[in-house]
Amino acid sequence: MNATDFNNSYMTWSVPHNPNDKRIPGHKPWGNSARILIDARCELINEKSGANEEFFLIVPCRTEWMYQEENLFQIPSREYRGIWSRTRHISMGKGIIYEGEQKKSAPTKGTFTSLHFTVRSFPSVTVLQTNEAVVAATMKELPLVAQTEIWDEQRQMRAIIEYPVKTMNFHPERKRFQVDTGPLLLPDFTSDAEEMIEWFDLAHVVYNTFDRAEFIIRQPTPVFKNGQEVCSVIHYSGIKVHEAKNTILCAGSLL
Repeated sequence: MNATDFNNSYMTWSVPHNPNDKRIPGHKPWGNSARILIDARCELINEKSGANEEFFLIVPCRTEWMYQEENLFQIPSREYRGIWSRTRHISMGKGIIYEGEQKKSAPTKGTFTSLHFTVRSFPSVTVLQTNEAVVAATMKELPLVAQTEIWDEQRQMRAIIEYPVKTMNFHPERKRFQVDTGPLLLPDFTSDAEEMIEWFDLAHVVYNTFDRAEFIIRQPTPVFKNGQEVCSVIHYSGIKVHEAKNTILCAGSLL
């Protein structure tokens, strides 16, 4: 079984200079290339046809003006964060205030002159099949990666969500663990979007067994003052609970 080495896996793209971008101070007219760490990945599988597609969540950065001598951050500042497949991409870098933005993906062709993914796996991994093994690997400070598998019987779709375990709670005496980590990619199997990349929400996951997972989803969330809604913000607030198959792996061996 493989486990992605997320600290050593990247998406790299190149874009040409855009002469129609008249913002000030703007970018230097050189075009740009960027190498960005992969934060999480998800494989969607159509169980009826056997077709599958892979999607990647990249780590965030802030919007910037490229290669200027000063004033490098764009103001107002926004998060640069996205979901990518090998043919499409969608921005998830929302502002704090929700202004009615809808998910809308675009093809990578025509925007990027090159795009490639370097996904590296650990040379050897151990599947942690018991609570005791999870606690032992955590206490040995071995890198941990998890794969959470969820499914929708009506749509005959399955998702394998893979992500690094950034926070692992553990209780050695009681041999208990609790994963609390994210962000990751959570598909909405009820979505009517034609492009599967538009099914995804950003979420964090918590679980302490191998057969169940709770997700908290980033979504528009109303803010109230004196009982009246005053605005809506982008925040982690929506809870979804899934029957799941949680597989936790460590790099190397417990021996």
